Amino acid sequence: MDLSRADFSRENLQGRHFEDDVLVGADFCEAVLDRVVFERCDLSGAELTSARLVDCAFLGCSLEGARLFGSTLRGCKLTGSSLVRAQLRPLVVDGGDWGWTSLRGADLRGVALVGLRLVEADLTEADLSGCDLSGADLSRAVLRGVRLRGADLRGARLDGCDVDGVDWREVRLDLSQAVLLARARGAVVDGYGP
Repeated sequence: MDLSRADFSRENLQGRHFEDDVLVGADFCEAVLDRVVFERCDLSGAELTSARLVDCAFLGCSLEGARLFGSTLRGCKLTGSSLVRAQLRPLVVDGGDWGWTSLRGADLRGVALVGLRLVEADLTEADLSGCDLSGADLSRAVLRGVRLRGADLRGARLDGCDVDGVDWREVRLDLSQAVLLARARGAVVDGYGP
């Protein structure tokens, strides 16, 4: 269904399911979305400024160029979606699953992504400076050219990540991550197994 430019602003949407819908430029400003599912939808250029999303799912959706300025996402899934050129800050994120999501070139400076699941997410050229990624799962995420200066990665999973070419200055790590990074660069770390 073509719902381009549809106006959902300030609405309270609960339990709705959008599937294969075109929502290009749709307006969800200041809306409350609770358990709303978007499946294979095109939300390019959608306006989600100051929206509150709780337990929502964007599955295989395009949110390219969407505006999430001032929005809150609690327990949301963005699995397999693309947020290229989306405006993502300021943003409040409370848990969720952003696995297999394209965040290429995303500006997430200073956003708290504590415990977020980012398995195999494409973070190429993303700016995560000052982000709190403690406890996040970045397993097999693409980190090529990512900026992490001042980020907190303590307790985050980095299994299978290519850590070469990442600027690690001022990044907060725990001991096991420091050993992993040293080994990735060919160092032998005494006292920590083979």
